[in-house]
Amino acid sequence: MKRLLLAAVAILCATTLSFAQEQPEQTLSLSVQPMFGGVQKTEAEQRKDEKFLTSCDKNFSTRQEASKFFMDRGWEYLNEGQIDTAMYRFNLAWLLNPGNKDTFWAFGLVTAARGDQPLAVDMYEKAIELDPKNSLLLSDAATSYLAWYKEKKKKKILKKAAAYLNAATAADTTNAYAFYNLSVVKFHEKKYDEAWKLLHQSRNINMSVVDYSYILELTSQMPDPQGFFNTTTSAETAK
Repeated sequence: MKRLLLAAVAILCATTLSFAQEQPEQTLSLSVQPMFGGVQKTEAEQRKDEKFLTSCDKNFSTRQEASKFFMDRGWEYLNEGQIDTAMYRFNLAWLLNPGNKDTFWAFGLVTAARGDQPLAVDMYEKAIELDPKNSLLLSDAATSYLAWYKEKKKKKILKKAAAYLNAATAADTTNAYAFYNLSVVKFHEKKYDEAWKLLHQSRNINMSVVDYSYILELTSQMPDPQGFFNTTTSAETAK
């Protein structure tokens, strides 16, 4: 019953603002860009914001509670593949609580999924400022740095990814994804023996994080010293 009431509240609050559904990247509405595009709003838009905030103030005990509610709805939409709708909910959460690190984290995930790695890492950096020892956050940020490195091939970008991954594994020694991406860093540094060690460390924690196309790349440079992976089995698994 409480969940239904909260959903009704969300609809009541959200109707005070308009939002765009899925659109091509080049025509994205400001409402589905991080922090509403970061541009100065018109007086009419500011009045809509105030109406939305006032509505939430009446229906939630705190703005932090309201922000969390819209964050939860955003994750639900994101899991369903409704990226723009999710981003709109994340923007509402940010509007309610600009100091919520989870909103910047979500902005990073969505912009990374859209392929805008520079903007994604900017959003991740804002989140990390608020929660610098969050292992999962650090590894997500590093993932975008790695993707950016693959585009630009600049060593300083790879170095940043490595720094965040080292911090992530120091904060949580069970973060398999961080160890996996550290392996990828070592691969790009042509340190294949270290790459294999980190890959095995990762798969011993959680085999599901392993990308078998990466194993093929690594195997092409150096056979698995432990013999766990080989070209034939990796190729078959990757099909």
